[in-house]
Amino acid sequence: MLITIQFNNTKLSLCNIYAPNNLAEQVQFIQDLNCFLLDKSELSTLILGGDWNCTLSKIDKSGGAKWKPTNSRNMLLIMMEMFDLIDIQRKRHPNLKKFSYCSKSLGVKSRIDYFLIASGLKAHVKKSDILPSIAPDHSTILLVLSCPEPTPRGPGFWKFNNALLQNTEYKEMVRERYPLLREKHNNISDKQLFWEVMKMEIENEISHHIFFKRKI
Repeated sequence: MLITIQFNNTKLSLCNIYAPNNLAEQVQFIQDLNCFLLDKSELSTLILGGDWNCTLSKIDKSGGAKWKPTNSRNMLLIMMEMFDLIDIQRKRHPNLKKFSYCSKSLGVKSRIDYFLIASGLKAHVKKSDILPSIAPDHSTILLVLSCPEPTPRGPGFWKFNNALLQNTEYKEMVRERYPLLREKHNNISDKQLFWEVMKMEIENEISHHIFFKRKI
């Protein structure tokens, strides 16, 4: 569910999500979410939060099976990099072990509920926390913002220019980066997932390259 509002002369896109439990369905969910956000939201002032059913790092889990990164977690990190989003709770409290979900029967605690926000909003965050709630197994995630002035727009989201297909410099860069990216993600056995991750990685490489070239 997404709504874009006007707040103190700033447009804010607020998106609430509930990711599926199934790992394969999570991957599809993130792919669909990428397209939805790109089409419907203000990426430079996006606040995205809810139950992700996915931990981002080892510190976010206690008990149960040993933590290990999942394909959906890896795709979520790529999405965060592409859209310039930050995990504000972890950014403000890098070493804090505080969990949003608890299963007494399984002996597991984890932080699977969190806000991802546009990095440009970081300076306006007054508080980020995890608080008790009336739900039996999930806690409340809290985000307090103060936006007295319009938030400056970031560089925005780069869209692929077909003219690059005729540009030798960019084609060579893709050829050079592909073997390295293939090695980086050689643990992904699903061919469709591997293809989607590679596309996002290459798009990210090219967008950064163009951005820095324009600054020179």
